[in-house]
Amino acid sequence: MEKVKGFLIKRSVVILAILSAVIPLVIYLMTLEPALVGGDTTWYALQIIEMRVMVPTGYPVFSMLTKLFTYLPFGSIVYRLNLFSAVFGSLTILFLFLSVNKLVKNSVVSFVSSMIFAFSIPFWEVANRLEFDTLQTFFMALLFYSVLLYKENKTRKYLYFFFFCLGLSLTNHPLAFFLVPAIVFYVIIINTGIFKNVRAFFVSILYFILPLLSYIYLPIRSLQGYGEVNTPLKLIYYLTGRGVTGEIHGGSFFDSSISVIAEVIKDYLGIVYETYGILLLVIALIGFIILIRKNIKFALCTFLIVIINIVFPPFYVDHALRNYLLFSMIIFSFYIATGLLFILNGLIMLFDKSLGGRKILGIDRFLKYLLIAIIVLFFLSMPFGLIVENYSLLDLSEIPLIYRFWDESFKNMESGSRVYVLTNSANIGMFLDKYEYPEKNIEYISHKVPEYTASNMIEALDIGVTVYYVGNEEVFKKVFNDEQVGISYWWSRFDEMLRLLKVTEPAASIPEVGYSIESTVLEFGKEFTVEYIIKNKDNDSIQITSLELELPENIGFIETESGGYIEQSPGLSNGIYMWVSDSYIIEGGSEINLIVRLNSRMPGKSNIKFRFTTGGFYLDCDDIEVEVKD
Repeated sequence: MEKVKGFLIKRSVVILAILSAVIPLVIYLMTLEPALVGGDTTWYALQIIEMRVMVPTGYPVFSMLTKLFTYLPFGSIVYRLNLFSAVFGSLTILFLFLSVNKLVKNSVVSFVSSMIFAFSIPFWEVANRLEFDTLQTFFMALLFYSVLLYKENKTRKYLYFFFFCLGLSLTNHPLAFFLVPAIVFYVIIINTGIFKNVRAFFVSILYFILPLLSYIYLPIRSLQGYGEVNTPLKLIYYLTGRGVTGEIHGGSFFDSSISVIAEVIKDYLGIVYETYGILLLVIALIGFIILIRKNIKFALCTFLIVIINIVFPPFYVDHALRNYLLFSMIIFSFYIATGLLFILNGLIMLFDKSLGGRKILGIDRFLKYLLIAIIVLFFLSMPFGLIVENYSLLDLSEIPLIYRFWDESFKNMESGSRVYVLTNSANIGMFLDKYEYPEKNIEYISHKVPEYTASNMIEALDIGVTVYYVGNEEVFKKVFNDEQVGISYWWSRFDEMLRLLKVTEPAASIPEVGYSIESTVLEFGKEFTVEYIIKNKDNDSIQITSLELELPENIGFIETESGGYIEQSPGLSNGIYMWVSDSYIIEGGSEINLIVRLNSRMPGKSNIKFRFTTGGFYLDCDDIEVEVKD
């Protein structure tokens, strides 16, 4: 027993370090999301597989590491991508344990505090599905480990390791940019003398820059056709949280009012309370006070990070996000461990004092060990209580119904067919089309592409292609007769009813559009007119909300001719002439027209394009193929 006891004491850090990684990994795998659920994570999955440049700031390390996970020889692609978060979630807990233990020098309370973080809702909910967050928390845990390693042994190699970790922490989530200055300040004040050495200073800068070179990935992939970050200016825009045009991506500082900022800060404090409860917050406060007495530099610098983490985000995001608090929660782990150690040592001290000065008997040792065991079991009950409390809430192991809807839809659709999609879950269907049902050769047409028109659907029907659609039913049911295929699904996340509908035939009420032109062979420099006629074949009136005329380079616009139904001058947007109004009404069985005067500017063959909008969808006129002769 003495040998076992000696072994456990000597190897306690190694044993608990292994457990701190293995236990969370097992739980995360048991609750791992097996499929796609829509939203941002599905867009991430689509971009990662093709190694496309992601949203600002580009997330280069995340992109490359997750791509490596897609090559694992087991599970579906989606499973492997979700596995990425679980693995880096467990690595976060491992290095959080090692960091806390560096500070408090007690492996048991370090283990307990790291487990509390592991099974808190804000962290667990990003550790069992694809997200940026576990990689960022891993970087931050590694950064704190490097800081405390350097504090323990102030040599250059540990300083260089810190600066490398510092650079690494800035290759993922932009929130880190606001937090790392406080960490750098701490490293400077614990050993100011080392920065007087020129070599140490410049080598530190080089180690800091080294991981930042990963951002070269963005222009490289852009030049290969997988992004738009193809100039130095666009790269600067991207790295500073803007799109390639310079437009701010997401929130912008100082857009929110003081009242909104105060409300969001209040919400963040509410999340902290909901996550920890009064007991753990009191323990954290005790730990913070103890740290001020024992290590005031670390206490104040980490507290500054907490303040920045809670106060800064509301300036550019007008609602509280749980994952934005993960950096503060890492720091709370240090405070909680310090508080737990104070309680443990305090109770042991009280027990020793209760013995007075008398000789310690065997029963005294037994009672002391029993007291320690009870305290440790109480401490352990906190993280394992979180597992029990949060497991059912965060268990994502069942295939989500939204994925089942799309999976069944693809199984039901005929090979070689087309599906037109307008829904918030469109990216799930896009993923299944590309990576899970490519052999069916289904043409997937999202509402974001020009082909998403009723005219395109009619053309597909005319050439014998089977046509389906999901979403936009109110519009398409006015244009087509259809029948439902498979199940209906109510997606509560977006209050959306989803059905796969197969188009059987066009409805009789589709408006028709035609044109009239004197000749399609034009003389150079001559003016000519084109008349577009839109006929309403239905008995009920319809509203035309916009008309669009797209002219080739060799044809110029002069004016809207008088004498037609529409006489107003058009607007011009992206080279397209547009007539927009709420007053273009076509009564049942009647028609309206638009007459435009154009001129031929240069010789050559080209097409004049025209389309109009009614009921929320576009209908195209046949292109006018013209030839301008010298």
